Amino acid sequence: MKKTLTLIASMALLVFFQSSAMAQRGPAGSPRATVKQQIGNTNVEIDYGRPSLAGRDVNKLVRNNRGSEVWRTGANTSTSITFDKDVTFAGQALKAGSYSLWTIPSDGEWTVVVNSVTGNWGTEYGKKTPKDSDVLRAKVPVTTANTSVETFTINISDFDNKSKDKANLELAWGNLSVKIPIVVKN
Repeated sequence: MKKTLTLIASMALLVFFQSSAMAQRGPAGSPRATVKQQIGNTNVEIDYGRPSLAGRDVNKLVRNNRGSEVWRTGANTSTSITFDKDVTFAGQALKAGSYSLWTIPSDGEWTVVVNSVTGNWGTEYGKKTPKDSDVLRAKVPVTTANTSVETFTINISDFDNKSKDKANLELAWGNLSVKIPIVVKN
């Protein structure tokens, strides 16, 4: 009986201290964000981590990359993008479904990578996210903005108000903006 009570008391203390330690971690350095948007009759959902520049120069990060390393396009768990209908993404056909979104930054243009493996942590592209799972790759222009975005942002912008069948997925960080065209069938 005494052993049972000691065991129960030990377990209770362990749970208490574990939850106290978890509570002291505080908010995430790169909080998660979700964008839900309709383009025409197509639902788009993006889930991503939002890193801050925190004194870093995004242009220097891109120059140092020289188009060689795949970026996770966000922070922590890989960015996911979901379409409930087939779309044209960066000029290429893309079936309805959920995908991870990666980029290869370089001066003047970025390569956008859409991969069928979702939910991996960190920069696991090529390890846990195999290259042969790429669904598409496309080069898109990068532009320089007049304002700076401290915390990485993904948004749906530039809706076509007449045809209602196209918009851009915009990646903004620092003074850089990358717009990836999305076209839907209504």
